[in-house]
Amino acid sequence: MSLSKTKRFALSCMVALLPAMAACSGTNGDKQGQNDATSKPVESAPAVEEKIDMNSKYDPPITLTTFRGNVPEYFYPEETMDKNAIYDAYERDLGITLKNNWVVDSKEYHSKLKISIAANDLADFFLVSAEDLTTLVESDMVMDLTEAYEKYADEKTKKMLTSDGGKQMKSATFNGKLMAIPQTNSPFNSAEMVWVRKDWLKEMNLPEPKTMQDVLAISEAFATRDSGGKGKVFGLGLNKETISQPLGFLNGYHAYPGQWVKDSSGKLVYGSVQPEVKTALKQLQDLYKAGQIDPEAAVNDDARNVEYIANDRLGLIFGQFWYSAALQDAVVKDNKVTQDWGVYMIPSIDDKPGMTQVSATVNSFYVINKNAKNPEAVFKLLNHWVGVLTGGLPAEGEPRAVYSFGKELKETGKEVWAVNPLVVLLQDLYIQGGEHITEALKTNDPSAIEWSGDLKNRYEQLKKYEAGDTTFWLQSKIAGEEGAFTRMYEYFKEDRYHFNEFYGTATPTMIERDELLKTKEKEMFAKIIIGSASIDEFDKFVEEWNKLGGEKITEEVNDWYANMQ
Repeated sequence: MSLSKTKRFALSCMVALLPAMAACSGTNGDKQGQNDATSKPVESAPAVEEKIDMNSKYDPPITLTTFRGNVPEYFYPEETMDKNAIYDAYERDLGITLKNNWVVDSKEYHSKLKISIAANDLADFFLVSAEDLTTLVESDMVMDLTEAYEKYADEKTKKMLTSDGGKQMKSATFNGKLMAIPQTNSPFNSAEMVWVRKDWLKEMNLPEPKTMQDVLAISEAFATRDSGGKGKVFGLGLNKETISQPLGFLNGYHAYPGQWVKDSSGKLVYGSVQPEVKTALKQLQDLYKAGQIDPEAAVNDDARNVEYIANDRLGLIFGQFWYSAALQDAVVKDNKVTQDWGVYMIPSIDDKPGMTQVSATVNSFYVINKNAKNPEAVFKLLNHWVGVLTGGLPAEGEPRAVYSFGKELKETGKEVWAVNPLVVLLQDLYIQGGEHITEALKTNDPSAIEWSGDLKNRYEQLKKYEAGDTTFWLQSKIAGEEGAFTRMYEYFKEDRYHFNEFYGTATPTMIERDELLKTKEKEMFAKIIIGSASIDEFDKFVEEWNKLGGEKITEEVNDWYANMQ
């Protein structure tokens, strides 16, 4: 299968594990980016004077209007985005009648929204892209939520929205004012780790990868291993996507391509053009020349790597927490686990800790019309949704199950949860999993994870694996002892997540030149690794990058950064 199919397979496994949908990817597929803090200031909405009981139900009900993008597969027969069990449940439980001012195909949502913005015909609250958020703030069309958030968001909501240290919430601020609720997701789930055949390490008397020097020694040794006639063994797995952005390997050299990082003077510089990248690319070029990387890596997809793994021709690869889902069929044969894999944090080439690059960028935001009559009701929706996420897996038939599963009140495979009008997602769920699931397995006490249907499901699958069900081998490497979640928790404890310092909307020159610059960057990285370009070409690439707009983008990014201080 292709890389995209591999990812879809992994994600489908994830969805099957997420009955409460607490850690899904964000919706609507907007390009990453956030707002620009240099926007014009807006006036704060008048503080709401009356005391409002946020736990009470409106009686009589009030109406909140919104805009929606429609996905027909969310619904059961006879249901629509205008009339469905989830909307009925909000009226039942909160006394809030939800009315869609318009519904269009989800692919047309943002085009339709721009028309409504231009006509100043806005609903009470709605989802927007970062670009449209900037337009709305500059046009003084949405409410300053600074005071409303402090007053109406409950403590559980505030804790959830700031569990990344407040980085995603900060992306919704303009001149220090909170102008939207970011549609949060986990910035930690993209963390890279080293996946290694532990049985080969033992067989060849090799150390576990605690340094990048260890990684290089493992690659060299693995590439000499006899596959038993199945073909040459490769030391390090790359494919046509990772060969142009080998993030995990580069991170081990303190190189962070695609990120904006602080230099010694405190200014922001683009990570892809720093000398650390050149050093790491030279090392990868040497591995390629030595035959430690598949000579067809630049054209093969990840399915080829999985094939090599199944045939004992590859035992070292950088990947994210879900990678064992892609490996399941390669490792488990005839219900028997045939390989022993270990998962490790990114090591370092020197005495500084290795870090994994992540981003707190946000795709979408919820805004409240500055003329909305009941802004507090939007926070009731927010608090209620957070309660759904953190309330544990609902029992089949339980009334609150409607928010996760719709009118059937049980898991049916439909992503009905997306019908909820305001959806934010947990940021540190799998870090919490790394902290608590292993202990739960040791003590047979899952009380610390009862609040999460996702984590509880994983725990139950791990118990089945312990009992001999190899179907859940993949879960043992994700959430089990010394698995990927454990490493994500260790990254967190040791402050080894490396965040992008820039989280503003695309600057003017980025909009004009970024696609070209990124294309040239990926082409150059791949050419250097496979040896069709010398390592000295990197310096020429940096010069060209600056001339083609990189220098101007750097100025714009630093102007943004200065205004954020």
